[in-house]
Amino acid sequence: MKQIIHKKLLMLFGVIMSISLISGCKEDVGITVNRIGQKPPPVTNIRTTSISGGAYIKYDLPLAEDLRYVKATYKLDNGIEREAKSSIYKNELLVDGFGEEGMYDIELTAVAVGEVESEPVTVKVNVLTPPHKVVFEKLKEGDNIQATFGGINLKYVNETNADIVIRVLRKDSLGNWQQASSEYTSLDSGVVRMRGLKAGEAEFGVFVEDRWDHFSDTLKVTLTPLEEVPLLDDGRYAYRLLDLPGDVPVNSASWVDKNGIWDDDYTSGGRFYTQTNEGYELPLSLTIDLNTPALLSRMIYWTWWGSSSGTYGATHMYDFAVYGSNDPNPDGSWDSWTFIDRFLSIRPSGLGFGVSASEEEVENLKENGETYEFSDPLAFPKFRYIRLRIYANWSGRYSGEVGTYISELDLFGQR
Repeated sequence: MKQIIHKKLLMLFGVIMSISLISGCKEDVGITVNRIGQKPPPVTNIRTTSISGGAYIKYDLPLAEDLRYVKATYKLDNGIEREAKSSIYKNELLVDGFGEEGMYDIELTAVAVGEVESEPVTVKVNVLTPPHKVVFEKLKEGDNIQATFGGINLKYVNETNADIVIRVLRKDSLGNWQQASSEYTSLDSGVVRMRGLKAGEAEFGVFVEDRWDHFSDTLKVTLTPLEEVPLLDDGRYAYRLLDLPGDVPVNSASWVDKNGIWDDDYTSGGRFYTQTNEGYELPLSLTIDLNTPALLSRMIYWTWWGSSSGTYGATHMYDFAVYGSNDPNPDGSWDSWTFIDRFLSIRPSGLGFGVSASEEEVENLKENGETYEFSDPLAFPKFRYIRLRIYANWSGRYSGEVGTYISELDLFGQR
């Protein structure tokens, strides 16, 4: 008897579960493959804010159960059609990519489940001068384009951090324009450096491009680069460390090469590394004998890119100064040294201390090193000896016992 009652209870429970499941399926109003929502009302209360090369559009969302997003469709001045979308969790859209300032029509549409669209609403936006034109106009100001040793410098300001390309043209011997340099950047400011040019007058053209194939006008300038040669280009092993009292010695590790600082191999050759103990604390000093006096225009420093501590890490120079002398005091004191310049290492990414280098940053350091230009090379005489004073590495510390990698140090100027 008990078994019969037990079986009946099980059957009753199964029926109840089946009814519940059927009932649950009938009440499901979620998105399915074949579901089409109701046509939503359009957005209302539209407001616009003009920006460089675009505009922000704010609006009130319609009351519609099936609403999924709001879409803006528009056409750029060069004919490219663009679309921007914003979810129901926001009430703002960005429209950008315009190459000319002026008034543009933007069509706003509310979109429901199944891509059911509302009636479109057209709003006019007032686009301000696009970023590539703003950058170009600032390039034209003052002395932002200058001749220097071995080439030219272009100082740019990119206030909106837009993705732009600064292109430099140069006339060849036949009078034809040739592309000579391109700098891709989204930084708010920086310097485009073009090097390897012969001394003498030359004609250059500069223009700015954005990522939607808009181009500024071309600024044409005639400049005269100064002579510049690599100071460590020949007889590299004739250059030597002077080892003045107080200078930090070379680390005794087997992989350290005392001549690695100028062996012209910054990828796999011997690496220079300073001693990390025995009381040698920041600031560290290091003296190099150039063999003959030379005028300094710039230097390129390579840290050891193969080490996490050497790529914006604890052994990568961050804050340092350069001094020059022709008659250094043998006791190592600084009274016979002339201050030339002081530099800070700046990451292109804008990141600071304690953040590991990305693959892109490592590759950039490996291929290009870090270039430091002396601010006024002609203000100083030629020096035979130069002395580095390292105040801090990328650990951010200005005191304590630390080591410093110098995989390569290339100097440029005039002998």
